[in-house]
Amino acid sequence: MPRQLNDEVLPQELLLKLSTAFQRMSDQGFAVVSAIKSDHLAGYPIYVPTHGDSEAERTSREALQAAIRSMTHLTIRPNTRLQLNAGIICSSPGTVLAVSDYNDAKGAFKQAVLDIRQFQKKRELTASRITRLIQNEILDKGFRSETLRQAMDTLRIADLDLKRCYTRIRIMPPNLQVFSWSWTTKHSRIIKLTHEEAMRIALEWPDQNTSAIAVDLINRRCDPSAPLAIKVPLPNQLRANYAFLENGETVRASTPISGVVIAQQKVLPRKLWRPDPGSADDQSPRLPRQSSLEATPIVDALSLYRYVR
Repeated sequence: MPRQLNDEVLPQELLLKLSTAFQRMSDQGFAVVSAIKSDHLAGYPIYVPTHGDSEAERTSREALQAAIRSMTHLTIRPNTRLQLNAGIICSSPGTVLAVSDYNDAKGAFKQAVLDIRQFQKKRELTASRITRLIQNEILDKGFRSETLRQAMDTLRIADLDLKRCYTRIRIMPPNLQVFSWSWTTKHSRIIKLTHEEAMRIALEWPDQNTSAIAVDLINRRCDPSAPLAIKVPLPNQLRANYAFLENGETVRASTPISGVVIAQQKVLPRKLWRPDPGSADDQSPRLPRQSSLEATPIVDALSLYRYVR
Protein backbone atom coordinates (compact mmCIF):
# COMPACT_ATOMS: atom_id res chain seq x y z
CA MET A 1 0.00 0.00 0.00
CA PRO A 2 1.27 3.52 -0.71
CA ARG A 3 2.46 5.36 2.37
CA GLN A 4 0.71 8.56 3.51
CA LEU A 5 3.24 11.39 3.78
CA ASN A 6 2.22 14.90 4.79
CA ASP A 7 -1.32 14.50 3.40
CA GLU A 8 0.10 13.26 0.09
CA VAL A 9 0.25 9.68 -1.09
CA LEU A 10 3.83 8.92 -2.04
CA PRO A 11 3.78 6.05 -4.54
CA GLN A 12 5.31 2.93 -3.10
CA GLU A 13 7.62 2.57 -6.11
CA LEU A 14 9.30 5.90 -5.31
CA LEU A 15 9.98 4.86 -1.71
CA LEU A 16 11.26 1.47 -2.90
CA LYS A 17 13.47 3.13 -5.52
CA LEU A 18 15.02 5.38 -2.85
CA SER A 19 15.59 2.41 -0.53
CA THR A 20 17.16 0.29 -3.28
CA ALA A 21 19.36 3.14 -4.47
CA PHE A 22 20.59 3.84 -0.93
CA GLN A 23 21.41 0.18 -0.33
CA ARG A 24 23.33 -0.04 -3.61
CA MET A 25 25.26 3.14 -2.80
CA SER A 26 26.10 1.83 0.65
CA ASP A 27 27.26 -1.54 -0.70
CA GLN A 28 29.42 0.08 -3.36
CA GLY A 29 30.98 2.33 -0.74
CA PHE A 30 32.09 -0.75 1.22
CA ALA A 31 33.49 -2.24 -1.99
CA VAL A 32 35.54 0.91 -2.60
CA VAL A 33 36.95 0.80 0.94
CA SER A 34 37.97 -2.85 0.55
CA ALA A 35 39.54 -2.28 -2.87
CA ILE A 36 41.59 0.75 -1.79
CA LYS A 37 42.90 -1.05 1.30
CA SER A 38 43.93 -4.03 -0.83
CA ASP A 39 45.75 -1.71 -3.25
CA HIS A 40 47.64 -0.07 -0.41
CA LEU A 41 48.85 -3.46 0.83
CA ALA A 42 49.99 -4.17 -2.75
CA GLY A 43 52.14 -1.03 -2.78
CA TYR A 44 49.87 1.55 -4.41
CA PRO A 45 50.81 4.92 -2.86
CA ILE A 46 48.60 7.76 -1.66
CA TYR A 47 49.18 11.44 -0.93
CA VAL A 48 47.05 13.68 1.29
CA PRO A 49 48.64 17.16 1.35
CA THR A 50 46.63 18.44 4.33
CA HIS A 51 47.30 15.45 6.63
CA GLY A 52 50.09 16.08 9.12
CA ASP A 53 53.18 18.24 8.79
CA SER A 54 55.63 15.97 6.98
CA GLU A 55 55.78 14.03 3.73
CA ALA A 56 55.85 10.79 5.73
CA GLU A 57 52.57 11.70 7.42
CA ARG A 58 50.98 12.71 4.10
CA THR A 59 51.69 9.25 2.63
CA SER A 60 50.98 7.25 5.80
CA ARG A 61 48.36 4.63 6.61
CA GLU A 62 46.60 7.23 8.75
CA ALA A 63 46.43 9.57 5.75
CA LEU A 64 44.92 6.73 3.72
CA GLN A 65 42.27 6.14 6.38
CA ALA A 66 41.40 9.85 6.41
CA ALA A 67 41.11 9.82 2.61
CA ILE A 68 38.87 6.74 2.65
CA ARG A 69 36.58 8.32 5.26
CA SER A 70 36.38 11.46 3.15
CA MET A 71 35.34 9.49 0.07
CA THR A 72 32.84 7.12 1.63
CA HIS A 73 31.37 8.73 4.79
CA LEU A 74 27.93 9.98 3.75
CA THR A 75 26.25 11.04 6.98
CA ILE A 76 26.21 14.54 8.43
CA ARG A 77 29.43 15.23 10.33
CA PRO A 78 29.96 17.47 13.36
CA ASN A 79 31.86 20.65 12.55
CA THR A 80 34.88 19.18 14.33
CA ARG A 81 35.24 16.52 11.60
CA LEU A 82 36.01 18.55 8.52
CA GLN A 83 35.87 16.91 5.12
CA LEU A 84 39.19 16.42 3.32
CA ASN A 85 39.17 18.42 0.11
CA ALA A 86 42.39 17.14 -1.45
CA GLY A 87 44.35 13.97 -2.02
CA ILE A 88 45.51 11.44 -4.62
CA ILE A 89 45.05 7.68 -4.35
CA CYS A 90 46.88 5.50 -6.86
CA SER A 91 44.60 2.61 -7.82
CA SER A 92 44.51 -0.70 -9.64
CA PRO A 93 42.07 -1.33 -12.53
CA GLY A 94 39.78 -3.22 -10.15
CA THR A 95 39.62 -0.29 -7.74
CA VAL A 96 38.98 2.14 -10.59
CA LEU A 97 36.03 -0.03 -11.62
CA ALA A 98 34.73 -0.12 -8.03
CA VAL A 99 34.92 3.68 -7.79
CA SER A 100 33.16 4.03 -11.14
CA ASP A 101 30.37 1.74 -9.91
CA TYR A 102 30.17 3.80 -6.70
CA ASN A 103 29.75 6.97 -8.76
CA ASP A 104 26.99 5.31 -10.77
CA ALA A 105 25.25 4.27 -7.54
CA LYS A 106 25.45 7.84 -6.27
CA GLY A 107 23.89 9.03 -9.52
CA ALA A 108 21.02 6.56 -9.12
CA PHE A 109 20.45 7.69 -5.51
CA LYS A 110 20.38 11.33 -6.60
CA GLN A 111 17.81 10.49 -9.28
CA ALA A 112 15.64 8.69 -6.71
CA VAL A 113 15.71 11.83 -4.54
CA LEU A 114 14.90 14.04 -7.53
CA ASP A 115 11.96 11.80 -8.43
CA ILE A 116 10.45 12.33 -4.97
CA ARG A 117 11.04 16.07 -5.21
CA GLN A 118 9.44 16.13 -8.64
CA PHE A 119 6.41 14.26 -7.27
CA GLN A 120 5.92 16.94 -4.62
CA LYS A 121 6.71 19.79 -7.00
CA LYS A 122 3.71 18.92 -9.15
CA ARG A 123 1.51 19.61 -6.11
CA GLU A 124 3.16 22.85 -5.04
CA LEU A 125 2.28 26.43 -5.93
CA THR A 126 4.52 28.38 -8.31
CA ALA A 127 5.70 30.41 -5.30
CA SER A 128 7.87 27.44 -4.32
CA ARG A 129 10.77 28.91 -6.30
CA ILE A 130 10.74 31.91 -4.00
CA THR A 131 10.68 29.63 -0.97
CA ARG A 132 13.66 27.69 -2.30
CA LEU A 133 15.60 30.88 -3.01
CA ILE A 134 15.01 32.15 0.51
CA GLN A 135 15.69 28.84 2.27
CA ASN A 136 18.39 27.36 0.03
CA GLU A 137 20.22 30.05 -1.89
CA ILE A 138 19.98 33.00 0.49
CA LEU A 139 19.99 31.46 3.95
CA ASP A 140 22.31 28.65 2.75
CA LYS A 141 20.80 25.99 5.02
CA GLY A 142 20.09 23.35 2.44
CA PHE A 143 16.56 22.38 1.47
CA ARG A 144 14.66 19.12 1.93
CA SER A 145 11.03 19.08 0.94
CA GLU A 146 8.65 17.74 3.59
CA THR A 147 7.84 14.70 1.45
CA LEU A 148 11.53 13.85 1.00
CA ARG A 149 12.24 14.40 4.69
CA GLN A 150 9.48 12.02 5.70
CA ALA A 151 10.55 9.46 3.12
CA MET A 152 14.11 9.53 4.50
CA ASP A 153 12.76 9.26 8.05
CA THR A 154 10.73 6.22 7.00
CA LEU A 155 13.87 4.53 5.63
CA ARG A 156 15.93 5.64 8.67
CA ILE A 157 18.42 7.55 6.52
CA ALA A 158 17.55 11.05 7.73
CA ASP A 159 21.16 11.68 8.81
CA LEU A 160 22.50 11.42 5.24
CA ASP A 161 24.41 14.43 3.94
CA LEU A 162 22.78 14.76 0.52
CA LYS A 163 25.61 16.88 -0.89
CA ARG A 164 28.11 14.15 0.01
CA CYS A 165 25.81 11.51 -1.49
CA TYR A 166 25.76 13.44 -4.77
CA THR A 167 29.51 14.17 -4.95
CA ARG A 168 31.26 11.95 -7.46
CA ILE A 169 34.85 10.83 -6.96
CA ARG A 170 36.95 12.14 -9.82
CA ILE A 171 38.92 9.50 -11.73
CA MET A 172 41.90 11.09 -13.45
CA PRO A 173 43.01 10.04 -16.96
CA PRO A 174 45.59 7.22 -17.22
CA ASN A 175 49.29 8.06 -17.40
CA LEU A 176 48.97 11.06 -15.12
CA GLN A 177 52.32 12.87 -15.14
CA VAL A 178 51.75 16.15 -13.28
CA PHE A 179 49.12 17.20 -10.76
CA SER A 180 48.94 20.52 -8.92
CA TRP A 181 46.25 22.19 -6.83
CA SER A 182 45.17 25.80 -7.22
CA TRP A 183 42.26 27.95 -6.03
CA THR A 184 39.63 30.07 -7.72
CA THR A 185 38.95 33.03 -5.45
CA LYS A 186 36.48 35.90 -5.21
CA HIS A 187 33.77 34.22 -7.29
CA SER A 188 30.01 34.15 -6.79
CA ARG A 189 26.73 32.78 -8.14
CA ILE A 190 24.37 35.22 -9.85
CA ILE A 191 20.61 34.46 -9.71
CA LYS A 192 18.59 36.62 -12.09
CA LEU A 193 15.15 37.74 -10.86
CA THR A 194 12.21 39.65 -12.22
CA HIS A 195 11.07 42.71 -10.29
CA GLU A 196 8.03 40.74 -9.10
CA GLU A 197 10.17 37.85 -7.81
CA ALA A 198 12.48 40.25 -5.96
CA MET A 199 9.49 41.93 -4.36
CA ARG A 200 8.03 38.60 -3.26
CA ILE A 201 11.37 37.61 -1.70
CA ALA A 202 11.41 40.91 0.19
CA LEU A 203 7.81 40.43 1.37
CA GLU A 204 8.45 36.85 2.54
CA TRP A 205 11.82 37.54 4.20
CA PRO A 206 11.75 36.04 7.73
CA ASP A 207 12.92 39.21 9.53
CA GLN A 208 10.04 41.72 9.40
CA ASN A 209 12.23 44.80 9.82
CA THR A 210 14.52 43.71 6.98
CA SER A 211 11.46 42.86 4.89
CA ALA A 212 9.95 46.32 5.31
CA ILE A 213 13.22 48.07 4.46
CA ALA A 214 13.75 45.87 1.40
CA VAL A 215 10.23 46.48 0.09
CA ASP A 216 10.69 50.23 0.49
CA LEU A 217 14.07 50.26 -1.30
CA ILE A 218 12.80 48.15 -4.19
CA ASN A 219 9.74 50.38 -4.59
CA ARG A 220 11.74 53.61 -4.52
CA ARG A 221 14.91 52.70 -6.41
CA CYS A 222 14.09 49.91 -8.86
CA ASP A 223 12.53 50.11 -12.31
CA PRO A 224 9.64 47.58 -12.38
CA SER A 225 10.57 46.63 -15.95
CA ALA A 226 14.27 46.00 -15.19
CA PRO A 227 15.63 42.66 -13.96
CA LEU A 228 17.48 42.33 -10.65
CA ALA A 229 19.89 39.74 -9.34
CA ILE A 230 20.93 38.04 -6.12
CA LYS A 231 24.68 37.68 -5.74
CA VAL A 232 25.69 34.72 -3.60
CA PRO A 233 29.40 34.74 -2.62
CA LEU A 234 31.01 31.32 -2.93
CA PRO A 235 33.93 29.89 -0.96
CA ASN A 236 37.28 29.51 -2.68
CA GLN A 237 37.02 26.69 -5.25
CA LEU A 238 39.79 24.08 -5.40
CA ARG A 239 41.03 23.23 -8.89
CA ALA A 240 43.36 20.62 -10.35
CA ASN A 241 45.89 21.51 -13.02
CA TYR A 242 47.24 18.33 -14.54
CA ALA A 243 49.03 16.75 -17.49
CA PHE A 244 48.83 13.20 -18.82
CA LEU A 245 50.21 11.21 -21.74
CA GLU A 246 47.86 10.22 -24.54
CA ASN A 247 49.18 8.52 -27.70
CA GLY A 248 52.66 9.72 -26.84
CA GLU A 249 51.56 13.36 -26.51
CA THR A 250 51.34 15.45 -23.35
CA VAL A 251 47.82 16.74 -22.74
CA ARG A 252 47.31 19.56 -20.23
CA ALA A 253 43.98 20.33 -18.57
CA SER A 254 42.36 22.00 -15.58
CA THR A 255 39.16 21.21 -13.71
CA PRO A 256 37.35 22.04 -10.45
CA ILE A 257 37.64 19.30 -7.82
CA SER A 258 36.06 18.80 -4.43
CA GLY A 259 37.94 15.98 -2.79
CA VAL A 260 40.31 13.06 -3.12
CA VAL A 261 40.97 11.89 -6.70
CA ILE A 262 41.84 8.50 -8.16
CA ALA A 263 45.00 8.05 -10.26
CA GLN A 264 44.88 5.02 -12.55
CA GLN A 265 48.49 3.97 -11.94
CA LYS A 266 50.92 2.65 -9.34
CA VAL A 267 53.21 5.70 -9.23
CA LEU A 268 52.29 9.13 -7.94
CA PRO A 269 52.58 11.96 -10.48
CA ARG A 270 54.79 14.97 -9.86
CA LYS A 271 52.65 17.07 -7.55
CA LEU A 272 52.39 20.52 -5.98
CA TRP A 273 50.03 21.53 -3.18
CA ARG A 274 48.92 25.13 -2.66
CA PRO A 275 46.99 25.88 0.56
CA ASP A 276 43.72 27.78 0.49
CA PRO A 277 44.72 31.47 0.20
CA GLY A 278 41.92 32.42 2.57
CA SER A 279 39.59 35.36 2.33
CA ALA A 280 39.82 38.12 -0.23
CA ASP A 281 41.24 40.41 2.49
CA ASP A 282 44.32 38.18 2.79
CA GLN A 283 45.17 38.22 -0.92
CA SER A 284 47.37 40.48 -2.94
CA PRO A 285 45.68 43.41 -4.71
CA ARG A 286 44.44 42.71 -8.23
CA LEU A 287 42.58 44.53 -10.95
CA PRO A 288 38.81 44.27 -10.38
CA ARG A 289 36.87 42.21 -12.91
CA GLN A 290 34.19 43.86 -14.96
CA SER A 291 30.75 43.01 -13.65
CA SER A 292 27.27 43.24 -15.12
CA LEU A 293 26.01 44.22 -11.65
CA GLU A 294 26.36 47.51 -9.81
CA ALA A 295 29.16 47.57 -7.26
CA THR A 296 26.83 48.23 -4.31
CA PRO A 297 23.73 46.13 -3.57
CA ILE A 298 20.34 47.83 -3.65
CA VAL A 299 19.35 45.77 -0.58
CA ASP A 300 22.41 44.64 1.36
CA ALA A 301 20.65 42.10 3.62
CA LEU A 302 19.25 40.27 0.57
CA SER A 303 22.43 40.67 -1.54
CA LEU A 304 20.08 42.14 -4.16
CA TYR A 305 21.70 44.06 -7.02
CA ARG A 306 20.63 46.08 -10.02
CA TYR A 307 22.21 45.44 -13.40
CA VAL A 308 24.57 48.07 -14.81
CA ARG A 309 22.76 50.20 -17.36
